[in-house]
Amino acid sequence: MDTEKKKKEFRLGMFHKFALVIIFCGLVPMIVLTTVLFRTMLGRYQQVITDTYQQAVISVGSRIDNMLSTYNSITKMPYYYNFSSSENHVNYMTFDNFRQIVYGIGYDPETMEENRRADMETFLRNIMSTDSFITAAHFMAQDLNGKEISFHVNTWGNYFYTMEPFYQAVDREHLDQDSRKMLLYPIHQHNYLSTRLSTEAFTIARNYFDLRGNIQDMDYVGTLYLDIDAQKIRSIIDSVDFLQEERLYILWPDGTCFYSNQPEAIGQVFNLEEMGQQKDVMLLQAPSSEYGVRTVVELDTRTAFAPIQNLYRIMYLVLGLSMAALASGSVFFSRKLTGPLTEMMQQMKRVEKGDFDISLPTGRRDEIGELSARFNQMSAALKTYINKSYVAQIRQNEAELTALKSQIYPHFLYNTLEIIRMTALENDDQQVSSMIEALSEQIHYLIGPVKDLVPLGKEVEIVRKYVFLLNCRIQGHIQFECLGGRLDNLMVPKLILQPIVENAYVHGIKPKGGTGRIFMETNRQEDRLEISIMDDGVGMDESQLAQMKALLDSDEIGVKDEYNWKSIGLKNVNDRIRYLYGEEYGVKVTSSPGFGTIVRLLLPLNQGE
Repeated sequence: MDTEKKKKEFRLGMFHKFALVIIFCGLVPMIVLTTVLFRTMLGRYQQVITDTYQQAVISVGSRIDNMLSTYNSITKMPYYYNFSSSENHVNYMTFDNFRQIVYGIGYDPETMEENRRADMETFLRNIMSTDSFITAAHFMAQDLNGKEISFHVNTWGNYFYTMEPFYQAVDREHLDQDSRKMLLYPIHQHNYLSTRLSTEAFTIARNYFDLRGNIQDMDYVGTLYLDIDAQKIRSIIDSVDFLQEERLYILWPDGTCFYSNQPEAIGQVFNLEEMGQQKDVMLLQAPSSEYGVRTVVELDTRTAFAPIQNLYRIMYLVLGLSMAALASGSVFFSRKLTGPLTEMMQQMKRVEKGDFDISLPTGRRDEIGELSARFNQMSAALKTYINKSYVAQIRQNEAELTALKSQIYPHFLYNTLEIIRMTALENDDQQVSSMIEALSEQIHYLIGPVKDLVPLGKEVEIVRKYVFLLNCRIQGHIQFECLGGRLDNLMVPKLILQPIVENAYVHGIKPKGGTGRIFMETNRQEDRLEISIMDDGVGMDESQLAQMKALLDSDEIGVKDEYNWKSIGLKNVNDRIRYLYGEEYGVKVTSSPGFGTIVRLLLPLNQGE
C-alpha cells in the first residue's frame, strides 16, 4: 500500500511530461549550440585582435627605429662638418674642423668669441634644417681653460627664457661623458624656450670626441643636444589604427618610459615581466630595435573584447526570449490539452459528493469535446436515476420528520405559555402576563421559520422585548434607545442585535452597578449599512480590547475559562456576517475604560419590502 501511495504522489501529469519534452528536446540543444558557437567566435575574435595589434605594434616599432636611425646620423654631423668662417670657404680636408670651432682655434683673438659663436650657431641651424621636427639645438662643452661654454638655437630665435628646466630634463649633472652611443631623453615641456609655449619635446644627444688621439683614448669635447617635437612620435602612432583605449609605451633598454599615451607613465621604469602578469591584461611588444628601444602595448581584454561580449549578451538575450516564447507556447498548448481533463477530474469529485448539477463545455471538435459530452450525459442520467429512487425517498422521510417536529414542539410550547399567561390575567397579574407574552414572541422568533434575512425593524422589536424582560428582573434600570430612520425596509441577518445588547449589559453595565443606557444607531453609506450599539458601561482596557479583536479574527468559538465558554454570541454574529458577505464586513469593537463600548456591525446595504 505504501509503495502504491508513493507512486501516486510522484506520478507526473501530462502537463509536466509535455513541458519536460519541450525543455529537453528544444531548449537544451539550443543552449548547447549557442554556447559552442559563441566560444568558437570568441576564440577567433581574440586571435584576430591579437594578430592585428601585434602587426600594429611591429609597425610602430619599425617606424620608431627608422626615426632613431635618422637622428643617429644627424647627431654625427660634427665629425664631418668642414665649414670654416676664418678661411671664408669650405675646407673639405679638415676632419677636425668642428673641434677647432669649439675651442676657437685659428680665430683672431679680438673677434674670436663673436666669430666662434656665429659659426656654432650656423652649424646648429644647419642641423635643424635637416628635419622640420627639430625645434632646438644645443652644444655644451668646456673650452681649453676648463670654462663651461654653451651654444643654443631654436625655431623661434636664439633667446631662451631659462635653461634650468632643460638641464633637469637631460640630467646634465649626471651625463655619461664616456658614452659613444646616441642618448635619448623622455618627453618634457618646452618651458625653457618661453613661458607661453605649451608644446612638448623629447631630446636626443651624442657626445663629441677629439679624433686626433687613439680610438681608445679620445678626449671628450662636448655634447650635442637636439630637441625633437613630440608630434613626431605622435604622427607615427597616429598613422596606425588602434582602438584608442590601449596603453602604449616606448621603453628605453633600462625600462624607462621614453613616450606613452598615458602622460603620467613618461619617465617611469617598467618591468615587462610584471606587466604581463596583471589580470585582464594582454601584453604585446615589437622586437627590440638595434637601439634597444621596445614598443609595448598593454591591452585591457575587457575593453578589447567588449564588442564580442556585447554580441554574447545579445545572443543570450535572444536565446532567453526564444526560451520564454517556447516555454510560454508549450505552457499554453499543454494547458489547452490538459485543462479540460483537469476540469473533468474536478467535476468528478463533485459527482462523488452527490452534486450532479454540472456541465462541461462541449465546444471542442475533438476527442476531449466528445468525452466532455459523454460525461455530461452520464451525469444527467445518474442524477435522474438517483432523484427517482434514493433522493425521493430521503426527502420524503425528512419531510415527514420535520412536519412531525413542527407540529409537536412549537405547538405544545406556545399552548403551554398561553395557558400560563391567561392564568396570570385571571389573577390580575399584568406584569407576569406581559413577561410571558414577550418571552413567547422571542421564542416564536427564535424557533420559527428560518430565513436568511429579516427586516431590521423586527430585530429591534425583539431587542426591545429582551430589554423589557431584563428590566422586569432588575427593576427598570436599563434604557434602550434606537436612533435612525425607517428600519423595516432594511434587511439584515436574523438574530444579530440581541447577542450584542446582552453583552452590553452583562460585560458593561452590570459590573458598573446594573444601571445604564444602551443606544442603537443606523448609518447608510452608499452601498454599506453600519449599525452602532453603544453602552455607558465600564468599557475595556487595551489588553481586553486586543484579546477581543484576536477572538473575532480567530477560529475559536469563544473564550474558554474554568467554568464555561464566554463571548460566544459576539463571535457568532461576526462569523455569520463574514460567512454571508465576506471578510470586509463583520463586527468592529472600540472601547474606553470608564466611558463604555461601541460595537459596530458592518453590512452591505440590502433594501427590500
